[in-house]
Amino acid sequence: MFSLRMRAEKDGRHVSGGERLVGTQEDMRRAVEELLKRPKEYDLMVITVERLYRVERVRKALTIYSYDFKEVESAHNFAVEKLKEEGVREEVARLALELLKRGPNPKGGNMRGAVLMDFQTGERLEQDRERGIRTVRMDWKDRNLVKKLLIERGIKRQYLERLLDALVLATKNLYCGVLAELCWSDDPDYTTGYVAGRKLGYIRIKPMKEWGVPLGGRVYFVKKEGLEELIECLEKRPLLVEEL
Repeated sequence: MFSLRMRAEKDGRHVSGGERLVGTQEDMRRAVEELLKRPKEYDLMVITVERLYRVERVRKALTIYSYDFKEVESAHNFAVEKLKEEGVREEVARLALELLKRGPNPKGGNMRGAVLMDFQTGERLEQDRERGIRTVRMDWKDRNLVKKLLIERGIKRQYLERLLDALVLATKNLYCGVLAELCWSDDPDYTTGYVAGRKLGYIRIKPMKEWGVPLGGRVYFVKKEGLEELIECLEKRPLLVEEL
């Protein structure tokens, strides 16, 4: 198989990304065409193609749940309660929320990758706090089938690609050893976020930020023990998810 990864920038700022695992030249061509259409605008795009010699598999993705709230504060309080169910201390969950609200990059704004946060102390564990940790090399075994199933469940087409990417990413995170995850997009026009965990599944929550806010990101709640192995899994080991 091959791993295809796309990233796009505008004025030096990351604006879009995506990836696929494909098995044929025809699949590769279609995937590249799809990824080229992703960014609304950009002045730099890089597409990386990598041959894979071993791909791990997970049979089933996390179960999807959805909750809507009238205001951000209620959504955040709900997210905190859910993260507590996965063992994340309340103070740590709220620290993560505040970090994403102000932008996790210490120089200001967003990061390309995710924050690694100790689930008990709130200590940041990623070595590069501007780049963060990136979960890559993952995809669905049959992406089109999963799209069809999600449409049948009532997911709107304009949200499909986001949900497909986020769900497979969250599934890989837990497979690699992340205890729980908190996320919302840096897209100013998209206010839905999620929390994920082994007990929780994948919980979509709206609104996790106010409309028009260009800040967002991911926080992975982890244990210090086995951190090198976890990062190696997230960034190096290819994974296919077989079923929704």
